[in-house]
Amino acid sequence: MKTNKFFLSLATLMVCATSVFISCSNDDDDNNNSKELGDKAVTELKTRLIDEDGAVVFGELNEQGCYEIGLETQTDAQKLVGQYAKNYDGNAATYTYTLPDARGTVRVDKGDVAGVYYNVKFAVTGIPQMTLQVVEPNYMEGENKIKILSTYVCNDCGASFKLPNKAAKVCPSCGKTNIEKP
Repeated sequence: MKTNKFFLSLATLMVCATSVFISCSNDDDDNNNSKELGDKAVTELKTRLIDEDGAVVFGELNEQGCYEIGLETQTDAQKLVGQYAKNYDGNAATYTYTLPDARGTVRVDKGDVAGVYYNVKFAVTGIPQMTLQVVEPNYMEGENKIKILSTYVCNDCGASFKLPNKAAKVCPSCGKTNIEKP
């Protein structure tokens, strides 16, 4: 009887000790990766939003104080917004993506005016605070008509992505410049 209690106590002690080591290891890994993940998320957004000279790739502000980009379909608009706000599926009227390591947020609001698909507000460390309106091409006015996004494929990591024509030609996934149009 004493032997059974001894082995039961020993087994309980081993389970407790193992879970302590496992939980410590996981916490450390998460903390070490959060700065790296935050850096990567900011770099991906910079690649999509800022040109090589540090200017916003979407031209001048419109009369509402927003940048705008015109896309032909709601589906294309949703895919683009999903590149800025991870996990946005187009269903929520309002969605906020928080970058790792408290690097900021990307807030998506469905457009409430005819011709506006989405309003995307960036409040991210290292990127100018701005709002991007994703609109139908005929909604755009004046010289701010940046209608075309080009599709690229990275020859290093295989990622497929779209960038505005004025954006730096850098893969937002791996940061390499070995990209081409398919």
